[in-house]
Amino acid sequence: MQVIGKALGFSPVEDARRAEARGYDGVRVIDHFFSGIPPEAPRAVPHSLVSLAAAAAATERVLLTQTMVAATFRHPVEVAQAVATLDRISDGRAELGLGAGWLEDEHSGLGLSLGSPGNRVDRLAEAAAICRAMFENHGTVSFDGSFFRAHCGAEWPSTPHQPQIMIGAHGARMLRVAAAVADRIDLLEAMSAAGPCFDGVHANSRENLERRMSIATGAKGVADRELRFSATVNLVVASEPHSRDRALQMIAEAAGCTTEIVAADMLRVVTLEDEALDRIGELSELGIDRLHVRPVDELSSHWLDGAVGALQECG
Repeated sequence: MQVIGKALGFSPVEDARRAEARGYDGVRVIDHFFSGIPPEAPRAVPHSLVSLAAAAAATERVLLTQTMVAATFRHPVEVAQAVATLDRISDGRAELGLGAGWLEDEHSGLGLSLGSPGNRVDRLAEAAAICRAMFENHGTVSFDGSFFRAHCGAEWPSTPHQPQIMIGAHGARMLRVAAAVADRIDLLEAMSAAGPCFDGVHANSRENLERRMSIATGAKGVADRELRFSATVNLVVASEPHSRDRALQMIAEAAGCTTEIVAADMLRVVTLEDEALDRIGELSELGIDRLHVRPVDELSSHWLDGAVGALQECG
């Protein structure tokens, strides 16, 4: 199993070198102008693709990816051009991670349209189709859609390899759309303006994750393209039961669900140090071959640094 840790911050060169030295399989960035769910104050975020370019020049081995570039922020021609450039800089280590966007305050604050859930899925599908066409055809594309227009006849220089496309997905329609065009689907929590959703159909139980993977596999668009699955995992590692239970209660209150639902969630792992490896390792049994892990504090981050090798051996 591949393991990629917390996103690069405002020191991307230092962060990327440290991740490579500690054995992580890749480095990633999040794509926001600012982030933070109200009433949390907005947090500044470094530019995603600029950070990856710096990381590419400072490393030799790790994959360079994004979780995720929002289709609401940039024209896909620019995104494809940037990722192809990144692939050349890094000698073939670039991947494109695309998402539909979700943070409404960020969009309204910058005069951008987030759109309805259906529109967001359609917009992402168009963006992915344009990027794939450009990767396959050395930058040339001819596309007219409802959200994007792209007609480029100038070929760019060859890239060391064709960057793969990863799409972050949760709902059934997004999974089907992603399966038709992506090389990899990243299984995500459901997010709303109020925060994560864990109840009912949005619960990330083993049964629900298996069901989502089955939906995607059944909708795969190209027979000879292998569809892979990764998962984004929020990790809380506690040193003793009281701290674990307090963390479960805080998450449940914020999400408006029970602690039992959070405790059973496979993408929001709240656990003790001696149980964390088994909890996360269960994802490999489902056929998930990569983790994007978000440790929420220093103890969780320290545990993850020490567990990279063991997690990589899972599956």
